[in-house]
Amino acid sequence: MHVWASRVARDWPAFSVEERGGWRFGFAEGVTKRANSALLLDPAADAAEVTAYYGALGLRPCAQVWPGQEGADARLAGHGYEVVEPSLVLARELDRRPEAPGTTAVSDVPTDDWRVPEPDSAEGTARILGRVRTAYGAAPGGAGRGCAVLDGGSVAICAMATAPRERGRGVAAAVLADLLRRAYDGGARSAYLCVVADNTPALRLYRRAGFREVSRYHYRVLG
Repeated sequence: MHVWASRVARDWPAFSVEERGGWRFGFAEGVTKRANSALLLDPAADAAEVTAYYGALGLRPCAQVWPGQEGADARLAGHGYEVVEPSLVLARELDRRPEAPGTTAVSDVPTDDWRVPEPDSAEGTARILGRVRTAYGAAPGGAGRGCAVLDGGSVAICAMATAPRERGRGVAAAVLADLLRRAYDGGARSAYLCVVADNTPALRLYRRAGFREVSRYHYRVLG
């Protein structure tokens, strides 16, 4: 398995995992593609295994494709799988305590304000992140939110969202900075996140915060 694929899967865990036919299958009752997709274990694995596994569960078959997996990518394409959401993995070091405004309420459980920006997906996201050591950050009044998954010396920033009425006001930047400071205080000395490649505002935010591309991937979803 690609090293970044393994790390991302650990920090955004499926409810159950099964390895067979050269694939690692994640299942989380359809909550996010990331937790309900196949990861390649064997370069020669058959794409039909992905179709069979997720089809039996009533989910649209989906696989992640990472660098060096061009053969599997071609086989998935040959089985009718289409490219969806090309994404980037961005990372940075935390070699000093980040400056932060301290305006974000950070807690060990999701709060009402944390749920406000994306209420329809909040419970599913909380179910996934409740399986790992997560800090939940919420801007005042539910203007924005984010999460920090702490794993030893590393932190994964995820589930960032800003309420539509609050966009362009620096809400996300404040939440990100406060989460990075919380992670640093918890022992993290490096951080990473995943972002859809065409999300220009998010990329601008993360690059200003010192994040740089370290890998990329895309999904193949059965058409």
